[in-house]
Order: sequence, then C-alpha cells, then structure tokens
Amino acid sequence: MLEFDRYLLEFDTETARLARLAHDADAQRPIPTCPGWTLEQLVGHVGLGHRWAAEIIRRRLLQPIPFPEVAVPAGPEERSEWLIAGASMLADAVREAGPDQPVWTWQKDRSAGFWLRRLLHDEVVHRFDAELALGIKGELATDLAADGVSDVLDTAATLSRTDIGVSSAFTGLVGTGESLQFVATDEGLGTNGEWSVVRGPGGVTWRHGHQRAHVTVRGPALDLLLLLNRRRTVETADVEIIGDRELFAHWWSNSTF
Repeated sequence: MLEFDRYLLEFDTETARLARLAHDADAQRPIPTCPGWTLEQLVGHVGLGHRWAAEIIRRRLLQPIPFPEVAVPAGPEERSEWLIAGASMLADAVREAGPDQPVWTWQKDRSAGFWLRRLLHDEVVHRFDAELALGIKGELATDLAADGVSDVLDTAATLSRTDIGVSSAFTGLVGTGESLQFVATDEGLGTNGEWSVVRGPGGVTWRHGHQRAHVTVRGPALDLLLLLNRRRTVETADVEIIGDRELFAHWWSNSTF
C-alpha cells in the first residue's frame, strides 16, 4: 500500500482528470468498456460513489446505507464541479475521521482509509474507460498501477469466498489449488510488483512474492491493471503469458466487477 497522503494527492489528481473529460467531451458518448453507459452515466456512478462513502465515514457507520438519489447536472461546467465536490466530500471525511477510523466496508479492511484507496482505484479505471472511448492514450504512475493490481486482487479474494453467502462472478474462481503468478516488468517495484495467487476451494488467496505457478502473466504494471480490470484483453495488452493460457482465460472470464 501507499502512504495516506499519496492516496489523497492521487485522488485529487484523478478527479481533476475525469472532470476535464466530463467537461470537454460529449456527455452522451458511449463507453465501450462499460456497455450501456454514456460518459454522463460514468461520471454519475463515480460521483455518487464518492458521496455514498463520504456519508458512511462522516456518520461513522458500521452498516451499509442506500446509494444517494442525486441527479447529475446536465451542463458540462456544473457536471465537472459536481464531480469535484463529491470527491472533496470524501477526502474531507477521511481527513476528519482519520484513515484508521472503523467504518463499514465490504472487505476485511474496515477503515475509512479503505474507501479512499478503493474509490481512487475505481476512479482510475473509469478515467481510463473515458479515455479509451475518446481515443486518448492514458498514463499512470507505475507504483499506483501496481497498487491497483493489489486492489483488484483484494476484490477477487473477497468476492470469491464461499463463506460470505454472496454470489458474484468471482465465485467462478473457486478452484483446487490452481496457481497464477503476475509479474510487473517495470523497474523499481521489487516484490510489490509480484503477485502469487492460488485458487482454492474456499476462494482466491494472494500474497506478494514469487512462486512457481501453472500460469505466469508478465507485463508493465499498467497493462496488468487494465487486463485484470477487463479494460484490455490478452490480445490488446502488452503482456506475455507463460504456461496454462486456458487457466488465465478462465480467470479473465470470471472476474467481472
């Protein structure tokens, strides 16, 4: 994980990037990587998520609440300002409560800081959704991309569990010990750029580090991030697959989120 102040900085940066796209592009532009969504709907999803998590943190809630019913402003200027305002609500709530404040989350990390990290990575992916729709080649800091890989593996580990009574696409990742290794080829990441994953009968588990695996996927951290989030395919990502390609194909097809 990164430092709390770094998450705050990147959250502000990502919101500003998405806000510029929301201002400058056609609100009705379809988003191919989010089938059925327009840019306006994507911005609405992100902004409502910010407000929802901010309310959970502000009220120190230990149970979930319904999503707010708030209309996304129609004008480009107002829409961008609305997105930035929601992000400020979340950042301010986490600052005031402190990142270690216990609140409800849907993962084992039950802290206010969880929401800042989780919604930062959610916004990163959706910023790439918008850029891909607009033909823009997006960029991301390598260590943030690597942290995003860890985040999506946390999601897989939680939603594949067989003991939580929740059905999701990730439950298809239950296995009998099949192993996957993801390796970021960027310099300077060390073990933070290696992820060892096992598909067990109780769900997915993972840790940083290296292991012999049935299949290894190697490539830049950003390509791994977009591949695992299904924003790129094996054919369009700059990755190398060594070993059981069908095992990774099965993972990819059972990890919709």
